[in-house]
Amino acid sequence: MATMKPAVLIVDDERVICEGLSRVLSDDFETCYALNGKDALDIVQSKGNIDVMLCDIKMPGMEGTDVIRKIRSANKDMVVIVMTAVTNPKKVCEAMRYGANNFILKPLDIPLLTSTIRSAIKKRD
Repeated sequence: MATMKPAVLIVDDERVICEGLSRVLSDDFETCYALNGKDALDIVQSKGNIDVMLCDIKMPGMEGTDVIRKIRSANKDMVVIVMTAVTNPKKVCEAMRYGANNFILKPLDIPLLTSTIRSAIKKRD
């Protein structure tokens, strides 16, 4: 019997990032993506089985910090990893204060991202 892969939601306003990450992470994880905060919240609500959310901070409409805050109010167990090119430490600190478990800087190092996801899942379990 095959074990289920952890589900990863990628939230970024750049489609190329979402599609690229989805492709490279799909060997190890079930992936889906949202191009904005509202769609991310809808996916979390409808699927209900997201293990990890990778979330950009700087997005039009709803910033990643708002997405994290809203998700945390409903889901305490989901692992949230911020991926950002924002070098403003205040934004990263704000994301952590709202409930992000970790962060990784863009451009993304895929082996580091994968190990960060795995480590965060292990800590949660």
